Amino acid sequence: MQARTLKFVSLLSALILAGAGFAQNAATTAPATPPPAIKLDTGLVYAHGSYGLPTSTDIWMALVTPTIETPDWRVQASIPYIWLSGPASVVGATGTAATSRSEHGIGDLTLSGTQKFTAADGWFPSFTAKVKLPTADDAKGLGTGRTDFSVQGDVAKKFGDFTPYATLGYQFLGRSDRYPMKDGLFATLGFVTNVSDQVTAGLAGNWRQPTFAGGSNAQELMAFVQQKISGESHLQYFILHGFTDASPTFAAGVTLAWQF
Repeated sequence: MQARTLKFVSLLSALILAGAGFAQNAATTAPATPPPAIKLDTGLVYAHGSYGLPTSTDIWMALVTPTIETPDWRVQASIPYIWLSGPASVVGATGTAATSRSEHGIGDLTLSGTQKFTAADGWFPSFTAKVKLPTADDAKGLGTGRTDFSVQGDVAKKFGDFTPYATLGYQFLGRSDRYPMKDGLFATLGFVTNVSDQVTAGLAGNWRQPTFAGGSNAQELMAFVQQKISGESHLQYFILHGFTDASPTFAAGVTLAWQF
């Protein structure tokens, strides 16, 4: 069976959190040197697509992401709980059942560390390293059973109420006979803008090289709105459309972030 990648779960959650982070930067009125903060992001995501297979697959994903952040560093852990219904797996059709089935369970744990550099003239560069640990059950199609690594650089620039941002990274994917994954580049280009004192909105395009030989590039467009609740806590809503078999046709979700 030809593999059809569904390797968007970890990258989708990264895209959501990146958009939330840049939206927060665009809206913040915090002092230049804020104290260390403990944050907790929770979210619920739905995604639907055929991924090149005859029958569509539906995925629900509940995300929990604790964060410790200082002016110079950010350390995050993120783990989803996944409900899957359809013939595809979280990482592809390779090694999975040829017919539809329903599975659920804990996904892979992702740990990341980000170094934020001193902003000059409104620029906000950073560098992030991530490791995805195989905590998901690969026999259920909820993970590969292998460890992945990625590195990326991010940059944002404030122009009043308008903040464009960009990401460029490379992922090193673990391989097995069941999941013959392929390393590759990924990139994001987007912007956020202040709609009011309480609301920011943004648009982001995501691109990723094929994650298996002969696969398609992933191409996705995401729109999001972030609404401040109180202090540094906020809600974010998003919708996403994919343009190739490597992406979901449609995804939507909501995240809630608290700062303690």
